[in-house]
Amino acid sequence: MLRAQFVTAPAGPISARRQATPLWWAGGALLAGGAAAAAILTYAFQVEPLDIRLERLTVRLPGAAGRLPPAGLRILQLSDSHFHGGKRTRREQAKIARVRALTAGMEYDLLIHTGDFIHFDGGLENVLDLLDAVPRPRLGAFGVFGNHDYTHYAMEEALPRMWRTFCAQERQYDQQRSWPVRLGAAATRWLRYVHYVRNTPLDGRRTGSNDAGRLNQALEQWGMTILHNRATHLYRPEIGLDLYLAGVDDVIEGRPRLGDSIRDIPAGAPLILLSHNPDIIVSPQLPRVDLVLSGHTHGGQIKVPLWGPAHTQVEHVPRQHVSGFFQQGRTQVYITRGLGEGIPLRFRAGPQITLIEVVA
Repeated sequence: MLRAQFVTAPAGPISARRQATPLWWAGGALLAGGAAAAAILTYAFQVEPLDIRLERLTVRLPGAAGRLPPAGLRILQLSDSHFHGGKRTRREQAKIARVRALTAGMEYDLLIHTGDFIHFDGGLENVLDLLDAVPRPRLGAFGVFGNHDYTHYAMEEALPRMWRTFCAQERQYDQQRSWPVRLGAAATRWLRYVHYVRNTPLDGRRTGSNDAGRLNQALEQWGMTILHNRATHLYRPEIGLDLYLAGVDDVIEGRPRLGDSIRDIPAGAPLILLSHNPDIIVSPQLPRVDLVLSGHTHGGQIKVPLWGPAHTQVEHVPRQHVSGFFQQGRTQVYITRGLGEGIPLRFRAGPQITLIEVVA
């Protein structure tokens, strides 16, 4: 009896320790996961959105020989500042200070802003501060508007609205599907909805309008020319410059008419186009353009492993070209990640300004 008690007495504590070990591991994993998530969120909110980088890009225009200065044409591109003003002024002023430091002493020819100057009307003062923060260009400043310069949205309603649109499309398709195909479609509906969301611009409900007229007037008074559906001839024979710069109104909230923009430009003249939304690349007039400069996508703003850009906000630009330089037929396209955000988060898609050197 004594021997039996000696053998069995330790069994209880040993068993308890063995049972507790998985719980300790699970608890530790939860704590580690929570700490990692908190660190990523802090970085995405407080670090990356303010870590603006200066990108340098050289673009060759094959048809511009003899029409560009010998040293090329230097363009500083800003985009998607998305200034709110109000409670975000301190954050936005930190971005302005960063841009000032990046461009201090910079010499260049053209300043352009490719839209979404503001997110709300209250951001206008910070927009003017941003323009004042960079050195004045030698030849002029030009811009086009983005969708947020006209409108603001309730983006929290986007996914339910897109689900209703998707289901309405599915009901139309079901009318032409056989019953086995309908069963298969029903079984994969959620998977196909995820694919639909991933590749379709978010459909936020319009909640109000920004004062685009006031914005336009303030920018013009500052010295920036807004090129909506029109072009300007950059002709400075004393420096060897003979080039056209055109712009279109926003693809979503404006009235873009690329044909009107370029109607009076002579055939064969080098042409650079400003368009906030790069979906302008589907225009049948695009082959007439040598270089498109755009923004709008924020580079996806948040890049998720295995998924890629969380959302591109475009329909006609391949996901691999959500930012940066690519070729569309004979036309060269550059999409900047821009300065700002709709929601104040960026992850693996940091903000940028770009100094573009155009050469023949």
